[in-house]
Amino acid sequence: MLRRLIKAIIPSKGDVFFNLFVEAATNVNEAAIIFAKIINTNDKGQEAQLSTDLRTQRQRAVEIEKRVLNELSKQFITPIDRGDVKELSGLLLKLTKRIAKINQKLKIYGIDARADDCLIRSATTLQNITKVLVDIMIALKSGNYDRISSNDQKTDEFDDSAIDDLRHAMKEMYSGHYDTITVLKLKEIYKSIENAIDTSVNIADLVVQISVKDM
Repeated sequence: MLRRLIKAIIPSKGDVFFNLFVEAATNVNEAAIIFAKIINTNDKGQEAQLSTDLRTQRQRAVEIEKRVLNELSKQFITPIDRGDVKELSGLLLKLTKRIAKINQKLKIYGIDARADDCLIRSATTLQNITKVLVDIMIALKSGNYDRISSNDQKTDEFDDSAIDDLRHAMKEMYSGHYDTITVLKLKEIYKSIENAIDTSVNIADLVVQISVKDM
């Protein structure tokens, strides 16, 4: 209801926030794709370039967040609650940072991700769940509430899959195949992955809440 009223008053200005949300989600998904490529590559040169690309995605996320805040400062009337705009934009930025942080920890700890099937599967799950977030943002822009709800369920399914992978990973870590230091490093990396997955789910849930207000 509110969005329709806003569009009747300022039909073009309100869309800028939805466009930025789509852009931010696309940027997140691209970061997740790059991270998955890093996990799977055997080429050190390519890995270094991909890591640079991932840092670029992180910087783009910061720039998108600045644009959102700039638009908020210029517009008195917004298509959705101002607090929701800030929270959603902030979560999308946080998710990109968290993906980049996982890669940083892999490098710092010297973990060979390709030797761990659970890490590979987790990277794939992160790539898939962020792809769903792009579709959710597109659905938010168009006001397609059924599509938002359907995609929210998909994020829950990916979350369940990630939990299963993490349980398997924990079992492997305490199997006696790893020394104590390696176990601690792996736990820290998996915790970072879990945080990224949780943030993805939180983003989807927030969009559902926003759409309910807008109905």
